[in-house]
Amino acid sequence: MSVINQTLVNAVIKAFAGEASAVAKARTAQDKAINVVLDAMFIACDKPKAEFLKGNAKTNDARGQVKAMFDSIVEKGFISKASAASYQSAFWIAFEKGVSFERGLANKQTADTKKADDAKPKSGAVEKTDIPALHKTLSKALAQARLLNQTLFAADLVDLITDTWPDFKETILSK
Repeated sequence: MSVINQTLVNAVIKAFAGEASAVAKARTAQDKAINVVLDAMFIACDKPKAEFLKGNAKTNDARGQVKAMFDSIVEKGFISKASAASYQSAFWIAFEKGVSFERGLANKQTADTKKADDAKPKSGAVEKTDIPALHKTLSKALAQARLLNQTLFAADLVDLITDTWPDFKETILSK
């Protein structure tokens, strides 16, 4: 005896499709609202973008305001801290490139970078380490990012590092 017939299955599928449609509609509205903020930031930019973007959320008022906006969304429980960091990166990528905000911009940039990096030689394996060694490695990564003019990535990395280790000091290419 079959209890679950195709009509019941179709009703469940339709309910899930309704949720997917509502989520897509909500995301479109969210992205539109973020683009309004992005437009306001374009208008506020009264100097070259490289200069306007210099620093991180603690030293640059514009970066601080954007971080605070996404942090407040996290505090309300609407997105995770990781999503907020990703959206914040996407915001600054959109700003730097002069394009509309898309929540996946940071992932697209990472994928493009990964494709280019796949052709390069890899670094050696880590056998053992400690926090001071990690700080030295992170300092090297920051120096590399700055040498490659990856200002958004470097600023995001500094924010992440200093949120985790407030006493972190760059030892290479200090500002």
